[in-house]
Amino acid sequence: MNEPRLRTIVPNPEKWKRVKSILEDFATGNYTLTAIQKKLAAMGIFSGQGEKRLHLSSISNFLSNPFYYGVFRYRGELHEGSHQPMITKECFDNIQRALVTVGKPHSRNKRGPKNFQFLGFARCSHCGHCITAERKIKKSGLRYLYYRCTHKNKILHCEERSFMREERLAEEIKRNVQLVCLPDEWKEKFLAKLELIESEGAVDGSKLNQRLTAGLTTVKAKIQRLMALYVDGGLDLTEFKTMKNAMVEEKVSIEQKLELEARRGNRLEPIRNWILEANQANSVGFGDNYGEMAAFLKQVGSKRLLRAGNLCVEFIKPWNSLAEITLAARSADTISAQHLKWWRRRELNPRPKLANWPRLHA
Repeated sequence: MNEPRLRTIVPNPEKWKRVKSILEDFATGNYTLTAIQKKLAAMGIFSGQGEKRLHLSSISNFLSNPFYYGVFRYRGELHEGSHQPMITKECFDNIQRALVTVGKPHSRNKRGPKNFQFLGFARCSHCGHCITAERKIKKSGLRYLYYRCTHKNKILHCEERSFMREERLAEEIKRNVQLVCLPDEWKEKFLAKLELIESEGAVDGSKLNQRLTAGLTTVKAKIQRLMALYVDGGLDLTEFKTMKNAMVEEKVSIEQKLELEARRGNRLEPIRNWILEANQANSVGFGDNYGEMAAFLKQVGSKRLLRAGNLCVEFIKPWNSLAEITLAARSADTISAQHLKWWRRRELNPRPKLANWPRLHA
């Protein structure tokens, strides 16, 4: 809940433990959304002011919110929050996997569950509506799963009539995941570059702190001498105020710069964590768990569109830069040309041009 006095977010003493237990229970994979809905109602957590149960879509959004492990999403980009995390990143990842496998309530159709693995994963690139799935049984008894547009957009007529086999969609999902997998070789090179930049930055930061501290000491001494001169009658009140105001402004400016340097800490740590995360994606992209791949693409891709038998993913920052580098490196003819593409690209998490920020290139 919001704490206006401290201008921050603090745990709700009444609901913190109950909501945390719900998240941890769902992470086990033994609960459906309907079961979680009943548990929330039993704990006294309802929708709005009444005693109406939370809608399943609201529960799904709640379980997909990264805020509970300490980060928040703003304009498609994740930022680390200052609030206390409720669960760990590992628990959140388990929740996302559970959403893919058992997140939807079991079908009451007498024919049994349809088991469409990628239902609700993508949208049609032409009309923007969801992709549905169909099961086709040939006369020979062979079963095939197809994905297509629902064609439910009443405003825009969808002209996309192609079907995609589930095996083909699985290949497309794997191809897109591999675009944002950082090879071990380049993980080590980027980490080594970060360590070099960090060591150089530590020296520069130490020198800056020394200069600011020396300047602050000088200004404080000047203020003391000015006050002594005024007390002795060497200055009138108007001269004293004019000179003191200028010195106080300078003192406050230096103190704010020192405070900013103290709060800044290690600015390269988010980049280091992202490099490790991109490297760990290899275990997902080169494995055989397509449900895990789909869940991963939901995290790093803001849009997933089916277009003419292909899956197009719009990656969020900085994953989009990594995908561009991977494609550029694959198009290179020689190993040295590939290395050139990797190393001389702009940094993976660019800042505004005017910012004094190190670049990840030679």
